[in-house]
Amino acid sequence: MVTIEQRRKTDRKRRERWRKKKLAEGCKQVQLMITPEAQKILKREKERSGEPFVQIINRGIINLEKGLPSTTGKTKARPSILKKTKARSTTSVKTKPQSSTSKKIKPHPSEQLNLFFESENQGQSNS
Repeated sequence: MVTIEQRRKTDRKRRERWRKKKLAEGCKQVQLMITPEAQKILKREKERSGEPFVQIINRGIINLEKGLPSTTGKTKARPSILKKTKARSTTSVKTKPQSSTSKKIKPHPSEQLNLFFESENQGQSNS
């Protein structure tokens, strides 16, 4: 009987051989996150076609190039990352709106000090 450690070791070796083979074939490994809506569609397509996820995703990407529709009526296209970064860079230049306190007239610093000393002097004269 094979132990768990031995099984893990053989699985790692098998995966590494598979990766090297795919890289030699010109494939590229990509890690991505998909939305819950995309997960449902991918799962539904897997059940319908019986293909592995990687084949479904590859087919979808290739169909984009062929000009075939790749989205359902429910799916809305998201703006590209490039558009988001451009939008962010222009909005980051905006200045903060002035607060209502900045519109009030502030006393001159010397007047502020006089107020401080006056209150101090009043406290001493009362004692």
